[in-house]
This record gives sequence, structure tokens and C-alpha cells, in this order.
Amino acid sequence: MEGWLFDLHPTPEGGMIIWLITRRGKALRLHDPWRPSIYAWTKTPANIASLLREQRLFDVQTTSDYKYVSPNDFQRTKVLRLTFKRSSDITRFLRNINPTNLIETRLFNVDVPVAQLYLYEKNLFPLALVRAHITGEGISWELLDDAHSCQYETPPLKGAKITLHIRKSARVTSFNDPLNSITIEAPSGVLAIDNGSEAEKLLELARRIQEIDPDIILTKNGDAFVFPYLIHRAFQNQVLSQFILDREGRPLQPTATRGKSYFSYGRIYYRPSPIHLLGRLHLDACNDFIFEDCGLQGLIEIARTCRTPLRRASRETIGTNMTSLQMYQAFRRDILIPWKKNEPEDFKTAYELLKADRGGFILEPKIGLFDKIGEIDFASLYPTLMMKHNLTPECISCQCCAHTKTAMQVPELDYNLCEKRIGIVPHTLRILLRKRAEYKTLMTKTTDPKLRNVHDQRQAALKWCLVTSFGYLGYRNARFGKIDAHIGVCAFARKVLRETIEIAQERGFSVVHGIVDSVWLTGENASEDDYVNLCDAIEERLGLPASFEGMYRWVVFLPSKVHTELPVLNRYYGVFRDGKVKMRGIEYRRRDAPPIIKQCQRDMINCLASARSREEFLARLPEALRVVRRYIDRLQTGRVDIEELLITKQLSKDPSEYKHNVVQAIAAKQLVHEGMQISAGQNISYIIQETRDIEKCVIPSELVSGPIRYNAAKYISMLLDAAVGL
Repeated sequence: MEGWLFDLHPTPEGGMIIWLITRRGKALRLHDPWRPSIYAWTKTPANIASLLREQRLFDVQTTSDYKYVSPNDFQRTKVLRLTFKRSSDITRFLRNINPTNLIETRLFNVDVPVAQLYLYEKNLFPLALVRAHITGEGISWELLDDAHSCQYETPPLKGAKITLHIRKSARVTSFNDPLNSITIEAPSGVLAIDNGSEAEKLLELARRIQEIDPDIILTKNGDAFVFPYLIHRAFQNQVLSQFILDREGRPLQPTATRGKSYFSYGRIYYRPSPIHLLGRLHLDACNDFIFEDCGLQGLIEIARTCRTPLRRASRETIGTNMTSLQMYQAFRRDILIPWKKNEPEDFKTAYELLKADRGGFILEPKIGLFDKIGEIDFASLYPTLMMKHNLTPECISCQCCAHTKTAMQVPELDYNLCEKRIGIVPHTLRILLRKRAEYKTLMTKTTDPKLRNVHDQRQAALKWCLVTSFGYLGYRNARFGKIDAHIGVCAFARKVLRETIEIAQERGFSVVHGIVDSVWLTGENASEDDYVNLCDAIEERLGLPASFEGMYRWVVFLPSKVHTELPVLNRYYGVFRDGKVKMRGIEYRRRDAPPIIKQCQRDMINCLASARSREEFLARLPEALRVVRRYIDRLQTGRVDIEELLITKQLSKDPSEYKHNVVQAIAAKQLVHEGMQISAGQNISYIIQETRDIEKCVIPSELVSGPIRYNAAKYISMLLDAAVGL
């Protein structure tokens, strides 16, 4: 039988369930009696004997094997392979293991998600076109697809969107509020379920889903509210055992774990526990970054390329998905995947640390308005450097090349780079960089707007993997990360920007601004051809692709709001000669700016955009100020929609942990008072009210039920700050 590998999951009894979608759109269920394996290595045979005594509690097969225990190894090592009947037995085995046996014993492949382990072992990937041959020992797979391909078929997937209509008994919707009606949007049309008792509506929803049999179920806030609410109502109406939405015939159940708040890149984020539907894909528009930012085609590309099951790819971070591709590369090379990272940072003296840990190269911009400025950019500079120079934990300061006179050195540092093998990280990045470049080429060649959008979504998803790759190289918990490799990338990047500036100056250009992988230049009477020729010279000398982003009609580099005499590295706006507007660091780009402020800045810049020189820009300033006047009049006369006033901020801690009355904490506490569960990392949207009561100075969007008295003076002050900031 032939079809696309749509979903897979282990069974409690053992083996793997695989769902295929045929060319006719039919879903097929297959069972493969596959057994997952983990590995153990120790210096002390007694530890292995003790380990074997502990595993007798389980149905485990033990065999010897030869693998690379570390990516640094050049020779395979004898290890013990433990093959379990059920994936759940691995978890139980790890819980029962005596901690003393882990002092000199290392375990591998134990926390790789079992569905991913199946894909690695069978050399498959999600949405691959396959042919399944059923044998007496299980399933033999014939791969009819290529994960490296950029022009592939996708299955004819059916979707259905579920929307609930609830009768609120209080200001905030709760699980105790009765269900009024349900709307299902499917390819066949829109269906309203609004007759009968609440129990009958729930069962009708389950019946209709089984009848429509969608591959994808789309919700808004499904993980945090829609499905937990439906589960609660089904339980209250004693129909939970019949409330089945997946393809496995299992009643919808609440998740065993609560949502979690986590820290990433200096910010706190919150992610509710995902609710998956076996055999289907549940997409939550509020809890699926890849789908929200890159669409379904971007999600498919991530799942295929990174070999992460589609429903797991939809909920995990970009970094976790990218790590799956690295783990796959390690698996295919017979390199064992460590249970817990144990690669320590090399010791450094204070002087060595000061010399090494310096980040990227930055030139402060000249404050003010400029015209005839050109921008040159290195696309995916850091990933390209990591690939080109083999910057990966096992290849930086390697012992095999440490005393080789010809070994490449990291600039400014005493780190040598391995010349005898290509590391896991560079090999992974080569795949991502090649595919993204090919998608961008396909975008320029196709005349079909729908196909161009498909290529754009896929390249955008890969771009996120590339953006994340550098940060994960220095992430302390990354499977294949090491801070020394991270430092090495920064050193090469500094060298690239310095040499780029030298080449530009040799050709008569002056530098206005430079930041990590981009430079803004000006040259007397320089044409666009001069900039293109400069890019060619940079690429020829440095061996890196430099792209000419364009010449600005004008660009404004803004100062600090606090210290107006100081420049800001990434706060500017300008218009290219083709009319394209570029903005960084201003309110229009901020997540927490209310829409009316963003609209005002956008209209001001659009008013200035037609200016083709510095002089024309200055002449249009009075017109831009009239834009501000119109927005002030709207605020003063109440001619604004509530949605235009919403300010969205992220909680850095739980509401009860705030010691000061910051506005987002006040709004969050109001929601908690109304019965909502609010955690650190969640976004809170609110409107500033006209009141002297500090506890009511803002109102959360969820509590707005009619006209309110917003604080016009406060919004006007914010508007003026944004206007002056330009």
C-alpha cells in the first residue's frame, strides 16, 4: 500500500501505529511490532551486571553492539543494547535504576521521543511518500521520496475548524458555563450544532467529526481552553467515554501535565500543555508558532527536514525541531545520543574569557538623516560561517589536529579546527542552507502566485532554524552545543565585518553604521552598480555571499530616548529607491505598542516615503505632523475602536509574585479575581482607563463588555512620544 506518512505514535501494548494518507485522501492505519532500544556504556563490567539485574523486571532483549560513544571518537566502542517491548518500559526502567549504577555508566538514546527514534531507525520522515510492505516480522518500508527535495508532493489533506459559542454567566468564560452551540467549518460547508441538550450537542460534534473525518482540526486557543472546556462539559454530562475526536477511538482526555513557563533569550514564555488527537493533526492558532508564522507549508517543511512527527513539530520550539535533525545525523553516523549533556566548558582564565567572549562587531551609527546610503548584508552569516569553518563542539580544539601546523585557527584565539571530518552541526546546516537557497531561487522563477507562496512559507520556516542554530551552539543544554564553538563563530564574524569595511574603504566608501552582519555605506556619486561590484569584491576575497539590499532614498538613524546624544544600534527607519520601507526598533515594530500608535507611525512614514532626498524629506515634515494631529483628534473625540487601544505585554512572573503595581500585573490580578488561571509568560492585553483608582487604571480585554472611558490623555502622550521618536 502507498501513501504519505501522516502520523505515528506508540501503543501501550507495544509497537508503533502509523497513519498513511492515500492519493485519494483516505486514512490507513498500520501497526508495526517494532521495539525501541537504548544503549549503555561503562568502564566497569560490574555496573553492567547490576544494570542487567535491574532490567529483569521488564521484557528486554540485550545484545552487544559497536557505536561511537562521543562525536569526538574516531573508533567505535563496545556497548550494551537494551531493546524493550514497550516505550513506556524505558521510562519505568529509568525510574527504577539505582543511581549508584550511573556514576560510571552512561546511558544513550533514552530521552529521544520514541516516534522520532522510529523515523531515525527506519530512515523515514513525516509526510514522506512511502510504500508499505507487510511481512511476518512487521513492516518493510520503501521510500519513494527525498527529504532533501524542494519540489515534492503533499497529500490531499482535509481540514475542519471548530468554534465554540458559550453562554457566559460572569465577566470571564469558565468551564462551568454551559455550551450554547458549536460551529464546524469544513470543505463541504459550515455546520451549526445548536439543537438538543448539551450532552446531545457534544455527541453530535463527535459524530460529525467522525463523519467528516478531517486530517487537520483547527482551533483557536484549543490547548488552553477549547478542548479542556469540552472535556469538562462532557464529564459533567456523563458522556466523556463517548466523546471521541481522534481516529484511534479513544475518548478525549485531559493532559497529565499543566502548561509551563520557560525562560528563553531573556524573556519568559508560557506554553499550555498540547492536546493531540491520534491519527489527526490538531493545530492551535494560539499555540503553534511555526503554523502561525509560516503557514501549513512551513510546518510541513520543518517536519520533513527535521524528521519530527507533524503534531510534535507543531508544538515544539524551532530549536527543538532543529535538534531533531542533528540527532538524526548523529544516529545515521552511529553516534550515540547522550541522555544528559556532559560536555563541560573548557576552563578559561579571566584574561582568556575577556579576550574570547566578545560577541559580534558593531560600529555605532551616526545620528541623523542621510540620503544616498547603501546597505550590504550577509544572508545567514553565522550559519554559513559555522558550516564553512566546521564550527561544532567535536571539531573545535580537537586533539587530532592540535599539533598540525596547517590546521586552521579561530581568529584572535588559540582554538584549532578539525580538518579530518565534518561535524554534525555543519552537516546539518549545509542541508538547511542549500534548501533555503533553492526555495528562494524557485520563488524568482515561478509565475504562479500560489506556488510562490508555498516556496516562501517553506524558506521562512528554514530561516527560523538557521536563526536558532547559532544560539543553540552556545546553549548549555543543547545536545550538540559548546560555548567554545559559539565564541569561535563570533570571532570569525568580527573578522568578516572588519575585512568588509576595509574592502569598502579601499573603494572610496565611508561607513555610516555596521552591526554584526550588515553595513551601511555612503560613497561620493556611488551608483547601484558600484555597490554590486563591491559585493562581488567582498565575495571574491572572503568567500562569502554578500548581497546588496539597495540604496535608500533616505534613512534616519535615531538616538536613545533616554540619552539623546547617544546612538542606538538597531533603531532606524528609511525608504529604499524602489519604495520599500524598512523599520527597526520603533513603536511600529514593538509587540506592546497599541495599534493606534502603530497606525500613526505607519501613516507618518508613508507620508514621508515619497520624498526622494533629504531636502524633500524635510519639506514633508509639516504634512507628517498633520497626520499626528488627526490621530489626536480621534482620541479626543472618541472616534476609535476598542481594539485600537489594546496594549499587550508579557508577564515576567506569576501575578501574585509582583511586588509593585505595574499595569500588566494589575490587569492579570483582575483576571485571576474573575477565576482565570494566569501564569508567567502569558500575554495580557488591556486598555488604560480614566480613573484615579490604581486598581482599576487598566481593564483586561476579556472584561470589556461595553463602552469604557479610556484615558485619552495617556494615549495622546504615547502618541506624541512615538511621533517625536521619529
